[in-house]
Amino acid sequence: EKKYLLTTFVPGIKGKPARVDMLRYPDRMGRDSSSTVVDNDSSNDENKAVNIPSGQGLTSKSLFNAEEVNVKWSPRADAALLLTQTAVDNTGQSYYGSTHLFLLLEKDVKNPTVGSAMVVPLPKEATKDGSGTVPIVSADWIPNPSITGVVPFGVISGRMPALASLHHGITGEPTFLFGRAHRNTMDVSPHGRFIVCGGYGNLAGGMDFWDKNKGKMIPRRIVLKEEEGKAAEEDNTKYVTIKEAADLSITSSSPVVGHQWSPDSRTYLVSTTSPRMNVDNGVQIHRYDGSVVEESALPWDNAKYRPDKLLSAEYVPAPFPSEEEEKKEFHYYPDRPQSPPPRRFTELKGDAAVAALNKLRGAQAAQAKGGAKTAVASAYVPPAARKAGGGGAYVPPGARRGAGGAGAGRGGGSTLAERMRQEREGSAATVAAVKVTKRNGPVGAASVMGPVGASAADDGGKSKSALRREKQRLAKEKAEKEAAEEEKRKQEEEAARVSANKADPEKRAKKIRKVLKQIDDIKSKAASGIELNDDQKKKLTTEEELRKELASLNL
Repeated sequence: EKKYLLTTFVPGIKGKPARVDMLRYPDRMGRDSSSTVVDNDSSNDENKAVNIPSGQGLTSKSLFNAEEVNVKWSPRADAALLLTQTAVDNTGQSYYGSTHLFLLLEKDVKNPTVGSAMVVPLPKEATKDGSGTVPIVSADWIPNPSITGVVPFGVISGRMPALASLHHGITGEPTFLFGRAHRNTMDVSPHGRFIVCGGYGNLAGGMDFWDKNKGKMIPRRIVLKEEEGKAAEEDNTKYVTIKEAADLSITSSSPVVGHQWSPDSRTYLVSTTSPRMNVDNGVQIHRYDGSVVEESALPWDNAKYRPDKLLSAEYVPAPFPSEEEEKKEFHYYPDRPQSPPPRRFTELKGDAAVAALNKLRGAQAAQAKGGAKTAVASAYVPPAARKAGGGGAYVPPGARRGAGGAGAGRGGGSTLAERMRQEREGSAATVAAVKVTKRNGPVGAASVMGPVGASAADDGGKSKSALRREKQRLAKEKAEKEAAEEEKRKQEEEAARVSANKADPEKRAKKIRKVLKQIDDIKSKAASGIELNDDQKKKLTTEEELRKELASLNL
């Protein structure tokens, strides 16, 4: 008798929490329900319908912060990851809402007759300080059900740079940490051996290739090209092995939209497709160690897809195995480890390897620099710059005309910005009642305006020291003026207060008595040994003045 697991989700309403149940068809579909199944093994010629009573569900979980739920089943269909999400984070720590990760099991470890539900424990390293809420970026199972032991799952958690980790498929405890990086996707090969941690979408497209069985990043072998003038001997081909994590991390040359492992787990596809990206469409193939397959070796031409003609790129699935093949092995292709280096090649080690690696880094840096120049040349050019003949680069309005031609410098402009600047300068000259002249010079040089016949440094013949002393004198006069105005304001306020007291002495007396009462309370606190603050000490100093003012009111 075949049994099937399923989950149900009921959103929370009117203060009640949301609820997720794990059920099993046909015998654990709910407490007060029953299932009708067809008995195909009946001795009668006609199939007989059998009514099977259903017990309570395997397990359930109440969710207080869940508006959306994404369920991901394990490849053995005996457990499920539950990724919940809310649109608003009540703690205020995230603009994108809150996320939580749960693990549902068909069989509890202590009691196999019932299921269990638990919160997936995340590594403390997922947060920089080891505390606080941890957002879940992604969570996926290892897709191979035929691996030995418990099927693990991978999680990327924490704020960028996020932490990628592997977790036990039953206890949920973290078993391996990949480290922190700007990654939001974990792609596992169909056989579960190789893993890519990638930063796609809004991230830069970085990729790290890991071997799960060894717990290390996959080293990359670079075959060195023979120098010019030397005969290329097949038996003397040299290569160098890259093992440093900083060198093994690679970045895609264009934004990544699609990504997928091949069915044989030997290559990894990344693509830039439309309508998500309408420029640089194309497909790039990486080997399992991250090395790129040359475009000349690909059976297609990416140039035909640019800029926005590629809609999708995916591997053709492996043929579905027959029943006999499925009993022997789950996958059509065998699970192969990393390939060893060719025996006829010679690996460089020691100083020779370091020199070769430095040479490779220099060549990559030069290539990246040249690619950046090309990108700038093919970038968007504003219409005003196109007419200026700036060679495709943006040219400021003041430099779009030759220095020797008509309208040189900033004068005689035809663009809106130039005309607005001329209007402002013309208005300033009219107010000053002087004729303004403008100096022309190279691009980036300052333009100085002044009366006709005056030089740019015409300051009355004063030295720098004299100018500095004059500036200090003006600043001092300004400060003294502001201080006098402040003193005058205080005197006016005092006079207004005195006049108000004369107009209504009873009101003023009532206010003074209130303050004196507060002063008495402060004195009692000080007598009892309570330390006073600065405001209370300041209020005590006003007691004598207030009592004199109260006596002068003659009330």
